[in-house]
Amino acid sequence: MKTREEVTKCLDRDICICDTTIRDSENASGVVLSNTEKYRIAKLLDNAGIAQINAGIPMASAEERKTVKRIARMGLMASIMTSNRAEKSDIDLSLDCGVDSVSIALPISDIQLEARGWNRKWVMDKFYESIEYAKEHGLYVSYVMEDAPRASNPFLMKCALDAKDLGADRVVYCDSVGVANPADTYEKIKTIVNATEMDVGVQMRNDFGMATANTFAAMKAGAKFVDASIMGIGSRAGNAPLEEIALTAEEMLRVDTGIDLPTLKIVADNLAKASGRRIWESKPVFGSGCFAQEGGVGSDGEMASNEVLEPYDPTIVGGVREIVIGKHSTGDSIRYVLKKRGLDIHPSKLGPFTALVKQSASDLHRSLTPEELEDLYYDMENGDFLDDEDADDGKKDDEIIDE
Repeated sequence: MKTREEVTKCLDRDICICDTTIRDSENASGVVLSNTEKYRIAKLLDNAGIAQINAGIPMASAEERKTVKRIARMGLMASIMTSNRAEKSDIDLSLDCGVDSVSIALPISDIQLEARGWNRKWVMDKFYESIEYAKEHGLYVSYVMEDAPRASNPFLMKCALDAKDLGADRVVYCDSVGVANPADTYEKIKTIVNATEMDVGVQMRNDFGMATANTFAAMKAGAKFVDASIMGIGSRAGNAPLEEIALTAEEMLRVDTGIDLPTLKIVADNLAKASGRRIWESKPVFGSGCFAQEGGVGSDGEMASNEVLEPYDPTIVGGVREIVIGKHSTGDSIRYVLKKRGLDIHPSKLGPFTALVKQSASDLHRSLTPEELEDLYYDMENGDFLDDEDADDGKKDDEIIDE
């Protein structure tokens, strides 16, 4: 178990992205991970340079406590955190697991409080009691203000300022319902940062598809901490995808997150296998189609640089550029792929062959594999795709041209 000072040092980054994959993966519908899979994911996250890992919710079950305790004893470089209600009993269970940090969550919107039969005074009483208790036991404390976007601004600011007075290490603006928008997020985070002068974090849900945009706005406004999960795995539409946030911070904000992006792909592959949630082709950062294009080759026969056709160099995330041959491929692209396979096509045949490739892709309703492209090339070289009628038509066309 790290001391609070050691945790603070561990989290000392310009933008600190904290992982919630292990905690949130089983909140996704139909997903169950074995303990062994969770241990492996924790190790891989640590290898990738994640500074803090939320390992679970000890009060949820004895099995969950077993998982958290094991991860806390793995000797990882990362700080190990748990999620807790604002109850001393929850904090005690986390202490028994040997973690060094706790996240304490309370709803602060009136709509949430009324639905549960609570009021603001009850929230503040629990808030004071739990934070003080956690601090007395030497834990690093993150106070999570749930449903913050729908809370009244005065109560939101009171909670944030009181968290500072109580010595919470960071206060988190949590969009637990997924209703935030980037413009409002920027303004509210900016206000909290300026008013509290403390570390501010964000947790964004993706119900409107804006988790990454909201997180980006928060980072621009001065939020230092971000809670995110690999591939955004989590309840409903999920969370802000950790890989997208890391890439955005690195490439658009020019901040060194301390995270090795290619290693995150290994985490994603393991998570996809364990959860049954595949990485879809167009998934930003990790998708197999991220760097695949049917164009992208110039008349000089070389692939265009990323400045021309891509927003960033694929190698940053361990990706590889790929030219896909399909209905919209140019002759230059087809010649490039053939050349990569050691095949040279005569310029006079490139036009007819390109037309053949386009027709084949249309007939198949998909792009062609390199092997299929090669087969078509040999068919053309052998004249196999021309029947007698085609040959006659070709002869007539030549005669017309000659006339």
